Amino acid sequence: MPARVYPPGTDNSVPWRGYIYNSAIYSDDHGRTWKTSDPFPILGTGEGTLAELADGTIYYNSRKHMPGTDRRRIAWSSDGGASWRNASIDDNLYDGGGFGRGYGNAAGLVRLPLEWTEGKNVLLFSNTDTQGGEREKMTVWASFDQGKSWPVKRLVYEGPAAYSSLAVGRPGTPSDGLIFLQFEGGPEGMYSAIQLARFNLAWLTESSE
Repeated sequence: MPARVYPPGTDNSVPWRGYIYNSAIYSDDHGRTWKTSDPFPILGTGEGTLAELADGTIYYNSRKHMPGTDRRRIAWSSDGGASWRNASIDDNLYDGGGFGRGYGNAAGLVRLPLEWTEGKNVLLFSNTDTQGGEREKMTVWASFDQGKSWPVKRLVYEGPAAYSSLAVGRPGTPSDGLIFLQFEGGPEGMYSAIQLARFNLAWLTESSE
């Protein structure tokens, strides 16, 4: 699970945000005990999300919780989430705007069940598709190369929107094949409602932007 660390003595005020960072908590015994990972290598991050790939690699995708470069921060773990490597700024994914300052946004991330994809890793990412400006245009992206590129995206809701999360149905149940996107947003503003969109991978890819 993603986690966020405030060093002792810090708070959420602007001068301290550059010292806040992400990490993760993980369990190797089905949740009986939990350990804390090494810090995410880039400072000034917060409200991250992660997904485990088919080979056990963990892909971490984080909000940048500071004004400035409006792109997501990413890294990988090959030791079960204990440490992170190859941290970088993802030039393909915007960080969702925020108060006109490129401030970042909490996003959704999920890997589709391998039963749906013939054993291939397919990642979905959700966020507001804005560069620096206000939060709007809730969009879902798809990656077919473990998060290295995001060639497919589709607009789900054009109006004001903010935080989002993604989930997928369970194979062998009535939800099999369905993708669920929950997000803040509505016609009265980005915090005026909670919406739920339901679709499948074919809908996402058949008419992508």
